[in-house]
Amino acid sequence: MLLVLLLMHTNIDGVAAAPTPSDIEEQNLRARQQAAERRQREQQEDVFLQKGTKQDEDTSLPEETPSFVITRLQLEGDSVERFSWVQDRLNIYTGRKIGLQGINLIVKRLTNALINRGYITTRIVIPEQDLSSGTLKLVLVPGRIGTIRLAEKSARAQWQNAFPTRPGDILNLRHLEQGLEQMKRVPSRDVDMQLVPGKHLGESDIVITVKQYRPSRLTFSADDSGTDATGKIRLAETFSVDNLFGLNDLFSITKNNDGEEGGSRYGTRGDSIYYSIPYKDTTFSFSSSRYKYHQTIATATQPFVLSGENDSTEFHLSKLIHRNQNSKTNLEGAVIRGRIRSYLEDTEIVAQRKNTTAFKLGLSYRRYFGPATLDVEIAHKQGVPWFGAQSDVSTPESGTTRYGMWLMDTTLTTPVSFGKVKASYRLTFHGQYTDDTLYQTDMLSIGNRYTVRGFDGEETLSGEKGWYLQNEIALPLGRPGMQAYLGLDYGIVYGPYTRNLLGRILAGSVVGLRGGAKNVNYDFFVGWPLRKPSGFETGSPTYGFLLTYQI
Repeated sequence: MLLVLLLMHTNIDGVAAAPTPSDIEEQNLRARQQAAERRQREQQEDVFLQKGTKQDEDTSLPEETPSFVITRLQLEGDSVERFSWVQDRLNIYTGRKIGLQGINLIVKRLTNALINRGYITTRIVIPEQDLSSGTLKLVLVPGRIGTIRLAEKSARAQWQNAFPTRPGDILNLRHLEQGLEQMKRVPSRDVDMQLVPGKHLGESDIVITVKQYRPSRLTFSADDSGTDATGKIRLAETFSVDNLFGLNDLFSITKNNDGEEGGSRYGTRGDSIYYSIPYKDTTFSFSSSRYKYHQTIATATQPFVLSGENDSTEFHLSKLIHRNQNSKTNLEGAVIRGRIRSYLEDTEIVAQRKNTTAFKLGLSYRRYFGPATLDVEIAHKQGVPWFGAQSDVSTPESGTTRYGMWLMDTTLTTPVSFGKVKASYRLTFHGQYTDDTLYQTDMLSIGNRYTVRGFDGEETLSGEKGWYLQNEIALPLGRPGMQAYLGLDYGIVYGPYTRNLLGRILAGSVVGLRGGAKNVNYDFFVGWPLRKPSGFETGSPTYGFLLTYQI
């Protein structure tokens, strides 16, 4: 019997193979991580100090006397080579008849364009000149940063690795917004900034005020997101320290386990570490986690213990490449290394051993449309032979570790009204596409609280490609922070693996209550499957909860 079980669990490479417990745990962990990253992106505090305004494209000029035909318009001044786009706007008026009112109008339009691009202290002045020569000269006077300093009553803080600008640089509001964001990313502080006149003409000093609160915290959480096989209740303790090295950095360490005291019969435990540090326009992050599980498989003769270990390490870089008054775009890059081991009665199942490395490169975009917020992330993920990744021995029937995969994650949040009742609407889309055949751990899985809600997660549908859509309306209740919410979700999977599934489509609904009071946050919900394949087993209704307590 032991040999039969061993063969059954080692023969997993074909696309018809059922997911192993390790596969299911890995897929659930990845879905949980994606949901946590999405929530973290949504909750990050953005700094936009200037309201978005539409660029004035009007180039008309008043008819006036006297006026002169201007055949050459010239922008002069310090660092004028950095403002070639201003010269381009100025050239639009070449060959036009221009008088004093027209010159003032041109200067106003150029000044507004500078302000819209963040150069709020840069000026354009009109020198004395003879327009009868056919030449109009304007002088650009760049506003510069005098000093960057902390206010007298400010808490100690390091601004040098947060601000992508220095004293003496031309002042741009976009750079100041980025610096404030990098300092405000520390949850235990409030940061404010003021511009005051500098010592020299054309200079402005940046004065930063920091209010620092307790930088460390301990968070306990409990939920029922696990499976019956390895423990339904999951407990976690997270210790976080802000500004660990005084560099606006973040550090946390987490330990988790099942809370059902399954002992030798079943259980889970794990730990993870996270560190993140900014440097000007770039944020570097490192995370590493280890997860272990075991479960007992009953047979006609004797029970056997199946266990496994999943390790993951990720280096991530996020670099700002563009921002304006209401949006910003980041270049995202990551290297992810995975290690999977499976055991039967303490004997490793060698065929299930995985050592993989993937490289991910993409763009993230956030835009504000009045009170609405749109987040979009598009990335390409490629399996690579780096850092000890195993050789790829794929066949047309088995998975490959050298896959190429496209990923997309989108979230839209906006306020809505139902008569006099105000609520909020949230739409989430996640998609995955590849032409390759994948191992289970890399497939898209749907049918749990992080993907298509309304299902208990004991069974899922997986495929090489697919997508899911979450719709949610949240209604604020009487107490601050308390919300009732209704969700309708839909998901579908495709690919070679899905040929042997019971079906490819799931749809579900959820009703819940979430909120917080003092140091406690909660989320209770009930879900129902609305569409599932015949033979796909799940509870109906399903129940779930999440509780967190922070000290």
